[in-house]
Amino acid sequence: MPEPRGIECSRCGRRAPTVVINTCPMCFTVVCQKCAHFAYGRTFCSSRCAEYFFHGDADDENDLSES
Repeated sequence: MPEPRGIECSRCGRRAPTVVINTCPMCFTVVCQKCAHFAYGRTFCSSRCAEYFFHGDADDENDLSES
């Protein structure tokens, strides 16, 4: 019977428990600490997700002005 595979980084393929694995709070992509992007006190898979987390979408601003 094969051994169960650990969770692995979607970018470099490293596996837990050898490295720390994080999940992006925006898109739920799994990345290791080395491949991750740290911003705004959180760990993201990319700078794009970090910017979207902090600034949101242009449509969000339109929704607020209509209220």
